[in-house]
Amino acid sequence: MKIQSLHMKHVGPIENRNIDFYDEWSGQIYNRILFSGPNGCGKSIVLRAISLLWDVTGYWLDNRRVLQKSDLRHNWLQQWAGIAMILTDLPHVKTSIGIFVGERSWLEGLDTKHKGIEWIGERLEKKGKSGIARRNLVIPENEWVNTWAESRKKMILTFENAKTPNFIYLDAEERRWVSPKRNLGQALPEDSKLRWLVTYQATEDWKGQLEASLLNLKTVKLHKFHDVIRGLNEFLIGKEIDPNVKPGKNRLRVNIKGLRDQSHSIDDLSAGEHQVLIQIYLISRWLERGGIVMIDEPDLYLHPSLISGFLAKLESLVEESQGQLLITSHIPEVWERYEARGMRIRLGGAL
Repeated sequence: MKIQSLHMKHVGPIENRNIDFYDEWSGQIYNRILFSGPNGCGKSIVLRAISLLWDVTGYWLDNRRVLQKSDLRHNWLQQWAGIAMILTDLPHVKTSIGIFVGERSWLEGLDTKHKGIEWIGERLEKKGKSGIARRNLVIPENEWVNTWAESRKKMILTFENAKTPNFIYLDAEERRWVSPKRNLGQALPEDSKLRWLVTYQATEDWKGQLEASLLNLKTVKLHKFHDVIRGLNEFLIGKEIDPNVKPGKNRLRVNIKGLRDQSHSIDDLSAGEHQVLIQIYLISRWLERGGIVMIDEPDLYLHPSLISGFLAKLESLVEESQGQLLITSHIPEVWERYEARGMRIRLGGAL
């Protein structure tokens, strides 16, 4: 699955913009995309909008009705006149799919410009002189919709291969590391509902902690656990995560190289090391084939010497799953990388 294009009307500081990810030279859609621009230009808004559109698509597939007015996702998406993304290469679907929330007239304009698109979303229509918006759900009455809905159910109800792609969205402000204080070391099941849209949320509860998830992976997929640990250790200097867990402890330790019996907890890694751990692990663990990864400032807290290699690792993980990577960055070296190896989209100025 790939995002083919984005369409926005009166969306925050971005205002009105259509962004096409199609590469005319290769005839393919870019699979590495960077949004750059000054603070407040709307980079994070774009990623959040995409994640919410995907999230509410799950609701529409499950319930076949508009969002409730009390739903926070409804409140955020409907503050704009229109926002849409067109997806291509979805399993079970021969055409591209447009996912949207927006005004009827705006949607009609999109439909005219993009022939053959199957649209799913909430269409807003003004009702009489009151100006109160009436919302209608637009969803095709085709068998592929039901097939997609069943695949989604399998994804969120089990940990089996659902053969449908997902999204991973890692917001910069949410990627705080918090040491667990409750239920330490307990063997607790993970929530399969989170597979549709994978995010990171700091929590003091052991359940939901990244370390707890790593240890669960050791139990259910030992080979993949060791692969992930090796990938993480590539970016730790002078130390390494020990894949061996002491019986009864159920905690991971970080060994100091060259110092026998010297180690510390995962919690005592640096801010930059935590960023590496969060991003590499969540992508390695949860990205489905054909999935899309969005990371707000993946280089946050990283030493400049690590950035190039770390981005290469993220790109490799996404490419292995035949996915698409969208990031933001304030670092010129990253801008140059994506101008040469992907697509750079400038928002809000000449930066």
